[in-house]
Amino acid sequence: MRDDSIGGLGFPEALRWRAGALWFSDMFRSRVLRWVPGSAVEVVLDQATGAPTQPGGLGWLPDGTLLVVDCLERRVLSLAPGASAPQVYADLARQIDRPANDLHVDPDGTAWVGSYGFGPGSEAPRAVALVRISADGSVGRSEPSFVFPNGMERDPGGALVVAETFADRVTIVPPDGGATTTLQLEAGSGPDGLSIGADGTIHVALAFAGAVVALRPGDSDARGGFARPHVIHRPEPIPTGPGAGPVGVYDCAVTPDGRRIAVAVASADEGIAMRHDTGRIDLVDLERPRT
Repeated sequence: MRDDSIGGLGFPEALRWRAGALWFSDMFRSRVLRWVPGSAVEVVLDQATGAPTQPGGLGWLPDGTLLVVDCLERRVLSLAPGASAPQVYADLARQIDRPANDLHVDPDGTAWVGSYGFGPGSEAPRAVALVRISADGSVGRSEPSFVFPNGMERDPGGALVVAETFADRVTIVPPDGGATTTLQLEAGSGPDGLSIGADGTIHVALAFAGAVVALRPGDSDARGGFARPHVIHRPEPIPTGPGAGPVGVYDCAVTPDGRRIAVAVASADEGIAMRHDTGRIDLVDLERPRT
């Protein structure tokens, strides 16, 4: 095994660095995994220990409790430190009528959960609000709505940055809830997961374009959007085997020191990814920040 790549995965998503380890969901294999580069992958949860059939977004409460989105059951599970099995943290079936998706947890324990909002390929896109789960357990909704909200994260200024997969845009919601900023990307690119560097650079995994791009401060044009994204990684197609062909890039996560980025890829044909282990995660060196 190389120390900068892991393979044999179904559909890696929800990449999160924590205490030197990369945590992620293998959505099509019903697992939550933890990987310290150079070591074997550790199974945190599988179906035998209570993992959802399709785990999605991950996050942590201030006390170290792990939150896991149960996409198909439309709920969030919690795994307290030392616990052997997860518990139901929040049932969102009354708030959303399509599968749940990704998750972000604020430092105060407020969790934000996205959902599909519509059936891709069978229904017209429609915008939906994020579900807000407060630290006291109360459930509400965000004021702005998003078209297939996917990866989300706070930037250094506290704004919530949300990837809208089927609108081909990234939307920035300021901390005070004021007017949002929309960063439009190329049609059909499919922004999926994202990760924000300490300098404010937004790294976006483009599921359909098969690349990771960087949206850097100072690159915006007069309309407030970005003049052009900077392609920082484009994985090669799968050369042989049942998954041979183009890959999609589904998530990314910058290391805490900002030097590398973990990139999750799998077959661009999700049907193939469901049946075969085409997924992998690569660690890619990043350029040094510009001065």
